Amino acid sequence: MNRKIIATLAATIFLLSACSDPTGEDTGTKTIVTSEKADTTTTTNNQLSDDYYKTMITNGNYQVSKTRGSTLGLNSNFNLKAFETGLMSLSQLHFNTEDYYFQEGQYIDSTTANTWLRRASKENPDGLNPEDNGKIEPNERNPYYLNSILEQDYMIKKDDKFTLGGISIGLSMNAIDYYQKVAFGADYETKISRDELLKQGKEMANKIVQRLRETQGIGDIPITVGIFEQSPKDSLAGGSFIAEAISEKGDTKVGEWKELNQEKVIFPLVDKTSNELTSFENFKSEVEYFFPNLSGVTAEASYTNDQLMKMKVTITTQFYGESEMIGFTQYVTEKAVTFLPPAIPIEITIESINGTEAFMARKAGETAFITHVFD
Repeated sequence: MNRKIIATLAATIFLLSACSDPTGEDTGTKTIVTSEKADTTTTTNNQLSDDYYKTMITNGNYQVSKTRGSTLGLNSNFNLKAFETGLMSLSQLHFNTEDYYFQEGQYIDSTTANTWLRRASKENPDGLNPEDNGKIEPNERNPYYLNSILEQDYMIKKDDKFTLGGISIGLSMNAIDYYQKVAFGADYETKISRDELLKQGKEMANKIVQRLRETQGIGDIPITVGIFEQSPKDSLAGGSFIAEAISEKGDTKVGEWKELNQEKVIFPLVDKTSNELTSFENFKSEVEYFFPNLSGVTAEASYTNDQLMKMKVTITTQFYGESEMIGFTQYVTEKAVTFLPPAIPIEITIESINGTEAFMARKAGETAFITHVFD
């Protein structure tokens, strides 16, 4: 096995992002390019688990997003991963992994998405972000609310043919809009309240759904929309989806919005005490005592409705020998069973300056960890 590489196929999803100073010629077009009809369409045979969709393959190739090649502008890799995987999790509420197949977005192309993400203006009437009011002070300027648009397509199989069964749209919204008053100058911040973020996101969702309804090939298929709140760029935790809704039966607007109480925190950096934090700190203390030469032990804890749903632990160190690595991995696994919260899914990654040294994981409801040490 190639050293230090974990190959995990969940989905390859591309998204297009806006920044505080977008560039590029305005097209002013409302045209949305739809995917060409495939000659031969199949799917992957293997499914890693019920958490993942089987993937579409067209003419022997993976169909990449229509926005591939566009600039990614989410303010951290943590937000990027949370945005992608979070939208897929929301999609499973409406499109189950048994009956639907995943395909990257084929209905919103990069030209259209760039147009939507820029500011509204006479030259760009389809822009979703508000027009520039000419002001530059943080509390006076019109911020960029919408940062990124993500499309995921979900296909169904009928009579050995695959047709579009649903679309999921993710809207990544800025809780903080970072900008510069002058080119290459100091960074400034416009903070956006949760209420204003939701208000803007819901209005944009209806506009996008209406535009998609005018697109050939979409018709009256369901369109689900999720609003994602980005975490600050200096945060070690990714953002979360805070609301979702669905447009059914060809409606040009989404239905009733459901607000989502989701949160991601970093242990031990969280500023409030909990039983989960105490358990993690005990685990961290045991690990650091056994192997003092550690750079850090942290965990990303994901909560829904104030209940811990999953945890991802990262241990950073430098090993000096293979036997050390094996012994340390065995010890970490034992202490994880003893101290970390039970019942929830947990992933533990041990990393060094050379890359990933070991990986441990368990599913919800289980006690034993599956462990792999990379040679």
